[in-house]
Amino acid sequence: MKGVVLYIDDSEDNVLVVQRLLKRSTDIQLRTARTGRDGIRAAIDDQPDLILLDNRLPDTNGEQVLRQLTATPATAAIPVVIFSGDSGRVTVKELLAAGAVDFLAKPFDLDQLLTILARYLGLPARDNGLPPGKMQVWTSERSRSTPTAPWSRS
Repeated sequence: MKGVVLYIDDSEDNVLVVQRLLKRSTDIQLRTARTGRDGIRAAIDDQPDLILLDNRLPDTNGEQVLRQLTATPATAAIPVVIFSGDSGRVTVKELLAAGAVDFLAKPFDLDQLLTILARYLGLPARDNGLPPGKMQVWTSERSRSTPTAPWSRS
């Protein structure tokens, strides 16, 4: 299976990191957008298998983009993973309640990103030596379980 990922982020550095990471994989095609407006348009036009969405964009915030994506029939079923430097419990809970399937704190760990890509694109997971579920940064309220989040350690 070849997956199409739409990455919506205005940071050139973050986009380059993800591009370099995915360039090694023949299973994933990356599309990018720099603004929320362009990202919504690309999601409708390209119908990606997964959307990686920065929470802070120049024209809007990730939650507004997420709400529009989940309210639009053409994009409502596409899983959205939020990337954010703000990983407070309230922010994470609000974004998951708004429809995000997962959350990845910035600066993100490449192994965590690969685990998320494998999970939502149905690709073989890499053996990272951790027990199942420990790479998930946060779980939705629907699952009622909360694995230890690496970003919450003091």
